[in-house]
Amino acid sequence: MSSADGAQPGDDATAPPADTKPAKPPPAPPWYHDGFAFTDAGCRTEVRVGVLIVLAAVFLWLFAGPVFSSRLFLFAGLPLLLWGVPVQAMQGRRGRPGYPLKLGLILAIGGALMWPEMRWREHVGGPIEVQSVAWLPLGTGLWILLWWPIKAWGTNKPGTETAA
Repeated sequence: MSSADGAQPGDDATAPPADTKPAKPPPAPPWYHDGFAFTDAGCRTEVRVGVLIVLAAVFLWLFAGPVFSSRLFLFAGLPLLLWGVPVQAMQGRRGRPGYPLKLGLILAIGGALMWPEMRWREHVGGPIEVQSVAWLPLGTGLWILLWWPIKAWGTNKPGTETAA
């Protein structure tokens, strides 16, 4: 059964023509991210993975022991950071976004605050020593902060590029 104008039963007279495209969803707010990231977009993978390994070495200290944690830091985390942070700074001078300045600040401040709590004495009247795990986040944060001025001083500011 069809009506006189050719419409089938159940057709919606207000439906848009078939050639129109559906509306695009509204853009996401600037604070929205698709997933969790502890660094800014553009940060090198070596830096991200190196920092995660350093944090793993700090938190695994009591569970896996100091030997395993030190080896994890020295042979996995440290080489990634020694390579990744300077490369990130040099690429940042050419305009690559994502230098992990906030991450360096957090690690340096957190390591500095953790350091006094990691002091111990073998016996009363003996010398005060610091557990070596206290230096891992502090040293990592200072290494990242050390390279930030090199990145910042050479960065081309928008509108200051010169034609070659």
